[in-house]
Amino acid sequence: MTAKVLLLNNENEPIRVCSWKKALLLVIKGKAEACKIIDELDYTIKCGEIEIPNIIRLNYEIAVPDLELPFCRENIYVRDDYTCQYCGKHFPASELTLDHVYPKSRLGPDIWENIVACCKSCNQYKADRTPKECGMKLRRRPYRPQKYMDFEFKKYKYESVYWQKFLSA
Repeated sequence: MTAKVLLLNNENEPIRVCSWKKALLLVIKGKAEACKIIDELDYTIKCGEIEIPNIIRLNYEIAVPDLELPFCRENIYVRDDYTCQYCGKHFPASELTLDHVYPKSRLGPDIWENIVACCKSCNQYKADRTPKECGMKLRRRPYRPQKYMDFEFKKYKYESVYWQKFLSA
């Protein structure tokens, strides 16, 4: 089971997305409870005979942390919506690569603003050149995602329709 659970602080502000195992542990230890602000009945994850709430709320006060997204392959793919930033085609993760907009061979840094998701054929064609040198255009300029929770919601594709209530405006 790969289900995810939305964790709220005691003021119903989203803190993070956690695994169902972590959520279950928090509930069993009495540190969290099923979120009571949801009236609908079908908001649990079933694991055998155990039902785990899809959204839990901590029983104690905690500030919403200002989290920074880790720079990793999966997060680049999510940011770019699993789409090659040169040809614009959508691909599964197994058919994508990462491309340095300013080539690594010319000391292009490994940062959010220099790396994009790219299909293998576009990456091979671009090789060790800049997009301008090979006549390619980026569909969207690479950027560092700012809002951690909005990005997490996108990553898990709003795993629960109930999560949408917690998107920041």
